[in-house]
Amino acid sequence: MRLRYLRRLALTGLVLLAPGCMTGPLNGTTTDDPVQGKTFVFQGYHNRPSTPVQLQVLKDASADPFLEANWVVFANTVTSSTASHYNSPDPLYAWSVNGTPVTTNPATAPRWPTGGVMRVRALALDTDGAKVLTTFDDVTFSACLGEHAGEAWSDVGAACEGMGRTQAAVVSTLLNPVDSATPPDFLGRKGDGSIAETNLYYAKIQAPATLNAFLTKYGFGAPDLTATYYNDGDLGLGREMHCRYFTTPSGETGAACYVKNYAARDNGKVVFGGDSNVALQDAVARTNSFATVAMVYQPPANTPNSVQFIVYDALGARTPEAVLDNTGRHKTVPNNCLSCHGVNATYDASTHTVSGASFLPFDVFSFRYSSAAGFTSAAQASALRQLNNLVKRTEPAKGVDDFIQGMYAPLQVANPTAVAKDTYVPVGWTGNGKKDVGLYNGVVKQYCRTCHMSASSPSLDFLEADDFTVHKATINAEVCGTTKVMPQAEHVMKKFWDSGARAYLVTGLGLRTACKP
Repeated sequence: MRLRYLRRLALTGLVLLAPGCMTGPLNGTTTDDPVQGKTFVFQGYHNRPSTPVQLQVLKDASADPFLEANWVVFANTVTSSTASHYNSPDPLYAWSVNGTPVTTNPATAPRWPTGGVMRVRALALDTDGAKVLTTFDDVTFSACLGEHAGEAWSDVGAACEGMGRTQAAVVSTLLNPVDSATPPDFLGRKGDGSIAETNLYYAKIQAPATLNAFLTKYGFGAPDLTATYYNDGDLGLGREMHCRYFTTPSGETGAACYVKNYAARDNGKVVFGGDSNVALQDAVARTNSFATVAMVYQPPANTPNSVQFIVYDALGARTPEAVLDNTGRHKTVPNNCLSCHGVNATYDASTHTVSGASFLPFDVFSFRYSSAAGFTSAAQASALRQLNNLVKRTEPAKGVDDFIQGMYAPLQVANPTAVAKDTYVPVGWTGNGKKDVGLYNGVVKQYCRTCHMSASSPSLDFLEADDFTVHKATINAEVCGTTKVMPQAEHVMKKFWDSGARAYLVTGLGLRTACKP
């Protein structure tokens, strides 16, 4: 049976689900202030005047939020006696109060550990009983309000109800684990090989010994498909991408790509996730690239080594290693490539073959672009569409194919008039109103899908909201637990912990955790 959980709201005008709502702080609100003594403006609306409103906080961030005894009061206020209206003659009465959920009293500390997640809610103490007020999600509210413009507040509230329903989670972004003295183990899921084994793999796929030899073998030169961008949703690098089709000896169509990488540097050392402007300037100028990664699709698909990986150093010599983050721990090829290009992919050292790998799509809205002529997002839109069409023709994993089709819908990506839109949400996430859409947009879209699209296992491609429910315990352990291995890429993990995504996880999945460093 499918399990469902909860979400939130804010207000530009007056929006409300009967009998009332809390419009701030929203589910997913973040702060980098110290949690002790942090004050928020708690506000909202109710359908009765002069009614007491009580603000409550979960007394221990890891306690069961569905047990009433676990909530404690930290502030009180009263609704206004003056009515407001929102597309309806039914009155609304505002309420607002400054509240400090965690004081300097040590006894209140468990409510919100530094770097963790706190949960709050509001109750209207009506004469006929206490009513817990509706909350909304920051990630979906503005768009939802626009979609339901002109509708009565009760209809808007019902449509925009958050994933926490009556709970809002607030995130402390202090103590990011990526910045700790012992950061998480990035890109280590596929283990490490050896230089000798990588060389055997290269021999198996007949990898050219130099970048120039690779370009010659696969016929690079005009008219290559090319694009330049900063992959902010992945490794945090400037990238100069080139791809082209080629004909195999058997007459089938294959695809080959190579991407030169650029980054800001600190005392000569490459900085992953560094200044994107510096990385883009170098990428546009085609100077200071530090490594080139090549991929080849050799049909037929889904056979060993149908997707191949090769790395070249700054001088164009083939190398068995590729550093993909600032720790440089896991760098052997193809193992570290499979961390993202094949969630279910495997490397067989006995046959020197990769199985289950996939090309990944160009998620054009996760990139940053240069403002230089010819390198803007608009100037490269057609090239990026053609690159996505190339990926689609490599018969990638189902999640990749679905994403490409969805991003360019209703037209096919091969259509020259197709335009990418940043509205893609898999159909399997759209059956529960804004609740699942919020969880997808607030977590999966930004921090999971880039790699999980490559999964061959249906429950790991995250094409269904139920996939998160199935893996709830694993997500809790690997994201919020002590090891913190997800998201796998350093740059993505840092962004995740600096965002409100953990609020959506705990409310959307009903997790009992403070999800702290």
